[in-house]
Amino acid sequence: MENMVNRLRPLAAAAFLLGPALYLAAEAITAAAWKSPSYSYADNWISDLGSATAGVFQGRELDSPLHVVMNSGFIVQGILFGIATVLLSRTISGRSRTFTAVTGVVTMIGYILVGTFHGSLQAQQNGTLPLHFTGATLAIVGGNVLALVLGIHWRKSPETRLIGLISIVVGAFGLVSVVALFLTFGAGLPSGAIERGSVYTIVIWQLAVASTLLLSRANSRAPRAAATGASTTTASTSN
Repeated sequence: MENMVNRLRPLAAAAFLLGPALYLAAEAITAAAWKSPSYSYADNWISDLGSATAGVFQGRELDSPLHVVMNSGFIVQGILFGIATVLLSRTISGRSRTFTAVTGVVTMIGYILVGTFHGSLQAQQNGTLPLHFTGATLAIVGGNVLALVLGIHWRKSPETRLIGLISIVVGAFGLVSVVALFLTFGAGLPSGAIERGSVYTIVIWQLAVASTLLLSRANSRAPRAAATGASTTTASTSN
């Protein structure tokens, strides 16, 4: 069982690292291509980058020439998040295992919906806008709830207390940002920045978990290496 867990850790870590890297790259590339008007990380929502049509939506002027790149980023991030969390669930015991796998898949579905159905005036007119907002809710709430719940679970053990505390902080901050986004919508505040407070927490959590998984695997290999060395030394001494 321990051998299987050790094999799964680097796979889960790789998925947790690759997803955010591709997602952030897609966002940066798409935002840089948005020339008229310039994309604002403070005022524009992330999903504005995925709008396939230009025009005014919810008071924001949209024109994303590389929307395909951003939508691909959403979908790839979602798929890798789902894979990583299912693998991660196999390293967890008890009820948290099922919760991790199910919540990870729900979050994945959310990202895929966001990348498939866009937030735009056209989406509002053709009736697909609710699918976009459903996807955003599943992805953002799902990712942050997963971080928070696993943080509470991990905090109980000395070996995982640090990643537990990090998970609790980022998960709670992300959920508070979601509430703040809806409460302040239309109030003239930088809604794009507030939204990022609920999305980037997921990215931070993925990177933190990936780092913890890699470190835990390295630490688990060290005792075995030391034991092997000790056995070799003993055998040599005996001879």
